[in-house]
Amino acid sequence: MSGTARRRLAAVATCWLFVSGCVYYNGVYNAEKSAKRGDSKLRRNEDDGAREDFRLSATHAESVLVRHPTSTWATRARYLAGRGAALAGDCETGRTRLLAFLAEANAPSDDRQRAVVALAACYLRSSEAPRARTLLDSLLPSVTDAEIRRQARRWAARTALTLGDLAATDQYLGDQDAGLLPWEIASSALGQRDFARAESVLVQRGRAGDYREEVVRAINDFGSGNRLDGAERIVKAYDNARVRDASRGRLQYALGDQLLRAGRDSLARLYLARATTLMTRDSLLRREVMARTAYLEVRRAQSLQSADSVLTRVDSAAWSTVFGRQMSEHLLLMRLLLGRDDPSGASAFLASEVVRDSLRAAPLAAALFTGMARQNPQSLFAPYAWYAASVLVPDSADRWRQLIPAEYPASAVAARLRGDDVAVMPDFTNAPQLLKLRWGEAVRVWSDSVRKLRTRAAPRNP
Repeated sequence: MSGTARRRLAAVATCWLFVSGCVYYNGVYNAEKSAKRGDSKLRRNEDDGAREDFRLSATHAESVLVRHPTSTWATRARYLAGRGAALAGDCETGRTRLLAFLAEANAPSDDRQRAVVALAACYLRSSEAPRARTLLDSLLPSVTDAEIRRQARRWAARTALTLGDLAATDQYLGDQDAGLLPWEIASSALGQRDFARAESVLVQRGRAGDYREEVVRAINDFGSGNRLDGAERIVKAYDNARVRDASRGRLQYALGDQLLRAGRDSLARLYLARATTLMTRDSLLRREVMARTAYLEVRRAQSLQSADSVLTRVDSAAWSTVFGRQMSEHLLLMRLLLGRDDPSGASAFLASEVVRDSLRAAPLAAALFTGMARQNPQSLFAPYAWYAASVLVPDSADRWRQLIPAEYPASAVAARLRGDDVAVMPDFTNAPQLLKLRWGEAVRVWSDSVRKLRTRAAPRNP
């Protein structure tokens, strides 16, 4: 071989080694690093926290498969991409990659077993529990690695739970993981919206003083499912067991927040106050409670002056929370609309609607509707305001609805109350058009103000 040929061969070999090294360090190395972080969380039973790590692992591995599909690292990348996607919840990609990896004859045994567990997880998430269980049952006898076996047993227990086989669930988990059984049952029940079963398990855990962060998520699930009485029984069980104050405080806060969202203000106020007492060292939670307590007081206000009195007493720190910023932005829109020079009354009517729909403060909204109608009785929107107020204040509904046909007989609202055709009334078309115009004008100013406020409040780089 000539000197020139040898130099060319050496250059090719060097380039190959360099590219192979780049593939590893730029893709596979980062994918493995993220997967190890995810596995560390799985060992601590932090499945939700591990999702992001596995998503990153899959992203890094996919970059190798896209740029270097035939490299020596392709098999490893396929494994990392498939397992990462599967455990991150992307089962469409995960299943494809895992099946391709398992079809390769040279795959390491431990990687194959982890891949089978991840594939079974995807089958379960795709409502193929029998298939997942069969796959795991065939795998378990051959697994020697303790952590792989533990993960396989957990997913097998989940498949049994999904199939309603509680006895098998206990057998899969075994004595070592017996403490996980109630939590797996509760998680499965919540996933199936079986709130009665989940409540039964979580109340038992509460009485035993067995607190985990999953309880807070369960309280939120109960709230979204409109099962707040069950959520309250769970919180009381933990309260009676006298678990740590910080844990009880988080539960009281979660329940108070869900009660507030459901409009059960009195109970919400009670649980939020208890949370403040218990969470003396959690300044963030205290700010969240302050914002929500202020909101509850605004919802009770009978006039704009009363609402302003509440707001002036609120600690400025409360407005830095997400909830506080949202409330302050709604209040800003209301004030912009009320402050506009608008003889038509459309802006004042819209301000009342913001209070009713965004702040859900019925007494204050009713006061603004009636105030607008009294101050501007010739307005096109006066009958609309009286009708809106009548819906919010049932005690005065009959009186205000009788006023509309008497004083505004030519309005679409009066026609509706009489049972006539509202489409022939002039304001049926004019009123919505004017509201749309005034709303667009106010929102442009409001959006610019909110953007500036958010920019000012954003954390700055050092």
